[in-house]
Amino acid sequence: MVLPRLDIVKELKELFKQGYVKSLRSNDTGIGYTLETLLKIKENNSGEPDFEDTNLNILAELKSQRETASSRVTLMTKTPNWEPLKPKEIMERFGYKDLEGRQALKITLTANEFNAKGFKLDVDRENNRLNIVQKDFGTVAYFDINELMQKLSDKLYKNLILVLADRKKKGKQEYFRYKKATLLQELSEESFERLFNDGLIVWEFRMHIQPWGAVRDHGPGFRISKNHITKLYAKNKVIFDGSTVSEEQK
Repeated sequence: MVLPRLDIVKELKELFKQGYVKSLRSNDTGIGYTLETLLKIKENNSGEPDFEDTNLNILAELKSQRETASSRVTLMTKTPNWEPLKPKEIMERFGYKDLEGRQALKITLTANEFNAKGFKLDVDRENNRLNIVQKDFGTVAYFDINELMQKLSDKLYKNLILVLADRKKKGKQEYFRYKKATLLQELSEESFERLFNDGLIVWEFRMHIQPWGAVRDHGPGFRISKNHITKLYAKNKVIFDGSTVSEEQK
């Protein structure tokens, strides 16, 4: 695949001058899809970089967030090894009836404490695993730590450009003004482990059993507050800040 070549700082400066732009997608992913579309970058979930920066001379991944959003952002989606229990068994044993009457389990797990359903994450160094533990049962499934870190590295790539945007709504329509970009480099496995152990990186289990018995998986993933994502990298540098654009340019 031929990567788009662009000067991200130049492009963001021109985009900032346009003011608020209409979101091109109505859901939570609208902020990223809109920016990539405006920059003529195709959606890419392959673990490859999104573009080549002609000024910074790097290959980079692009990620965007709403400035005022307090919710977590997805670092990566990752399904565990379902041993010794399968997802359906886990929901049947430990789940509950959701609002639609389906057997379900939609929970957030951290490494520093059990949640209300008795689940937590636990590092097993001897076997190089990250275990999903239920306090009365024990380990219900697990991740291979090496696979986990490789997926994280592939997903975030070694150069990540994080773009923040102001947002506003008119009725149901959302608008964005992309205002600040930070270049993050040198992804740190040690930082990931520290944030994970502090409970700042979580894993979300989002599944239910459909009426005909099939399991519906909403994509279990590792997530982090946007306020902490820069801590995953050893280096971070602001490369664009809209507040430095003069009033005449605006």
